[in-house]
Amino acid sequence: MQRELAEMRKLFATAKGITPPENERLELYFLLVYNRFEEFIETSLPSLSQYLGDELEPLVREFMRLKHTSPLLLDLGNEFVDFFRGKELPLKAKLPFLEELALYEWLEVELFNAPDERLSEGFSWKGSYRLSSSAKILHFSFPVHRFNSMSYEEMIAAKGNYYLLMYRDRDENVKSVELTEFVYGYLKEVVGGVSPKTALERRELEFELEEVIPYLENFMSRLVSVGVLVKM
Repeated sequence: MQRELAEMRKLFATAKGITPPENERLELYFLLVYNRFEEFIETSLPSLSQYLGDELEPLVREFMRLKHTSPLLLDLGNEFVDFFRGKELPLKAKLPFLEELALYEWLEVELFNAPDERLSEGFSWKGSYRLSSSAKILHFSFPVHRFNSMSYEEMIAAKGNYYLLMYRDRDENVKSVELTEFVYGYLKEVVGGVSPKTALERRELEFELEEVIPYLENFMSRLVSVGVLVKM
């Protein structure tokens, strides 16, 4: 273990340009990272960690030998998820939803820790909106947002298209809302800089415009009121 710590210390010192006067801080950092990072991952990604089982520890050890761009646990956690998603593992062939599960669980952590933003007042069809830093619009191939109520066999069998809005509400709870493909595409256009009115006019509708306007106005007003959409 001492040898691994020494090797890791050299890598991080090179990556961060840390000089000898910083040795005490570096020592504390490595004790935190090496001894607590696996615990941090188990806490942040509980379902993924459960599926990985004994494979988690060697993954963390391999990850820790890499150069990293930040000493912050949240940044390291994000880098670990990227590392895991890019890693070839036999278990992924058996459980093809693991990469999306890792991303979903990590986004719960990321959105919970995102900075607060000032709430906008009212919804305007001609306004310009962006997505809050505490919200994400996502497209998954597996219903990973239902992982607590499904077996892995059911998860695999349910492969398809799932459109989600993840956001942190005013009570500091991270929530997921399943969207239709239409609403997903519409929101992507709006947060991409297109006014809600123009984005709606661009959509090919299977129903009358007058039928969808009241629903969308109520939905968009709700997103503004909870801070998902921020007026630009």
